[in-house]
Amino acid sequence: MNRNHPSTPTAIPATTSPSGGRGLVPVAALCSAVTVANIYLAQPVVGLIAADLGVPTDSAGWVATLALFGYALGVLLIVPLGDVANRRVLVGRLTVATSVLLLAAALAPALPVLALLAGLAALTTVVPQVLVPLVGQAAGPHGRAVAMAWVQAGLISGMMLSRTVGGLVGDWFGWRAVYLLAAALTLAVGQLAARTLPHEQPRDRLRYRDLLRSLPALLREEPELRWAGLRQAASFAAFNALWTTLALLLTGAPYHLSAGAAGLFGLLGLAGAVIAPLAGRLADRWGGGRVGLLGLAALGVGVLLALVATHGIGLLVAAVLVLPVGTQAGQVGNQAAALAVRPAAAGRVNTAFVLAIFLAGALGSALGTAAFGRWGWTGSCLVAAGFVVLGLAACALRGLARWPRAVHRRDVGNVVGA
Repeated sequence: MNRNHPSTPTAIPATTSPSGGRGLVPVAALCSAVTVANIYLAQPVVGLIAADLGVPTDSAGWVATLALFGYALGVLLIVPLGDVANRRVLVGRLTVATSVLLLAAALAPALPVLALLAGLAALTTVVPQVLVPLVGQAAGPHGRAVAMAWVQAGLISGMMLSRTVGGLVGDWFGWRAVYLLAAALTLAVGQLAARTLPHEQPRDRLRYRDLLRSLPALLREEPELRWAGLRQAASFAAFNALWTTLALLLTGAPYHLSAGAAGLFGLLGLAGAVIAPLAGRLADRWGGGRVGLLGLAALGVGVLLALVATHGIGLLVAAVLVLPVGTQAGQVGNQAAALAVRPAAAGRVNTAFVLAIFLAGALGSALGTAAFGRWGWTGSCLVAAGFVVLGLAACALRGLARWPRAVHRRDVGNVVGA
C-alpha cells in the first residue's frame, strides 16, 4: 500500500483487549442490536406521543423522521473517525452521549424539544457502523464476512424487535418509558463494550477535514466499492418500497388486521438475522460480490411472491420471509466486498457504503408509498421490481465490462503456457 496515499492512514495499529479479544463478536452484535433500536423508538409510539403532547399524529411523525436524518448525518460525520480514533473509547463515549440524550428526550416537555433530542440521539447512536469494520479487521481476511455477518444479525434483530418491544412497553407504561429503557440499555452495552473491545494503540493522524474530503476519492479510486454499493442500494430500495407499505396492506383489504397484529407480522423479518451468518460463511468462501448478487436474485423472488400475495395469506408470509433474507444476504456479501478494498480506511469505506444504501432506501420508501397511494400494493411491488431489475442490469453490465479482460488474461496465460 502506498504510504503517502491521501485517503489511507499509514499504519494499522496493534490492538490489545482487557479480555484478550474473547467475546468480541457477540458483544459487538449485542451492542449493535441495542443501539440501532434507538433510531426507531418513536415509530411504534407515535400515536401515544401525539396524544400526550397534544399535537396531530402527522406532526408527531417528525420525531421518527428526524431520527433517520440524524443517523445519516452521524454516519457521515462520526463513522470516518473510526479510521484514526481508538474505537473502544469512541464507542464508549458515543453510548454515554446517546444515553444522556435519550434520558433528556424522555423528559421532553414539547414536540420540538423531543424531535431535536431524538435526532441528536440518532446522530450519536451510529455505534454499529463503527463496530462492523472493527470486527472485520479483527477477524482477518478469511473470517471477515462471517464475523461481520453476526454483527449484522444483531443489527437486524434490533431493528425488528424495537418496534415490537417499543409498542408493548408504550402500551403498558407510556412512550416516555420507551426512551428511559433505551437510555438504560444503551449505557449498559456501552460499559460492556468498554470491557471487551480491543484497546488500539495510537495511529497516524489525519485531520478531520481530510477524512471527510477523502470520501469522494475512495469512490473514484475503488470500482468494487462503487459496484458493491450499487448492488445493495438497489436491493435496499426495493426492500423499503415494500416494507414501509406492508402495514398499509395488512390493515386494509383483503386482510383487515389490527395495527398490533400487523406489527407482530413484521417479526417474520427476523429471518434476515438467521440467514446473515450463513451468508457470511458463503462470502468468505465464494467472495462477497457473488453473495451480493445471490441476495439480489433472492430479493427478486420475494418481490414476485409479493405481487401475488393478495391471493392468500400464505403467499404473503412467504414473501415477508424471503424479502429480508435476500436483503440481508446481499448486505453481508456486499459489505464484505466493500470493506475488503481498503482495510486501513474501513471506516470511510463503510461510511460511503452505508450512506449510499441509506439514501437509496429513503428513495425506495418514498416511491413505494406514493405508488401505494395511487395503485395500491401492486404499485409498490412494481416499484420494487424496477429497482431489482436496475440492480441486475448493473451486475450484467459489470460482467460484460470485465469479460474482455478475463478473456485477454486467459489468452495470455495460454501463450505463456505454450
